[in-house]
Amino acid sequence: MLSDKALDVLIRSGWYEGRKIDIKETISFLETRGFTIFSCVEKLLEEFGGIEYLYTKKDGTIESFHFIPETALGDILEREDFSEFEYWFQEPLVIIGEAYRRNMNLFMSASGIVYGEYGGYDLYKFGNNIYEALETLCMPKPAEKIKNPSLS
Repeated sequence: MLSDKALDVLIRSGWYEGRKIDIKETISFLETRGFTIFSCVEKLLEEFGGIEYLYTKKDGTIESFHFIPETALGDILEREDFSEFEYWFQEPLVIIGEAYRRNMNLFMSASGIVYGEYGGYDLYKFGNNIYEALETLCMPKPAEKIKNPSLS
């Protein structure tokens, strides 16, 4: 399901096929911050969570993304801080990590779609599932920009 290039990024960053980590603490953390955890989020975090993935862009600069919700939320953020995005994307969301050197929040919807948000106004779709999102992130290729309804 993943291209050789995406697999290379994942493997060089510490991921391996069949990886399944214990995510009980992460799930508990997310629930205390108000998130309802979907099975697709659990699967993502078990296989890809806890690693910062690094890759080289075409211009030679190093870029990164991670699936570490604790890092993305920090000490004070919670679901309520992102409720507007659920309205915009028209689906419940769980924060799953960050991309672009921690400048963009990454979310997964109940249906498994991976979205990104930058600066509270720029909205993106990375893929209909985690594998499409990983291809977008690892290749790298542009995510689909979504029109922000609050700017209409």
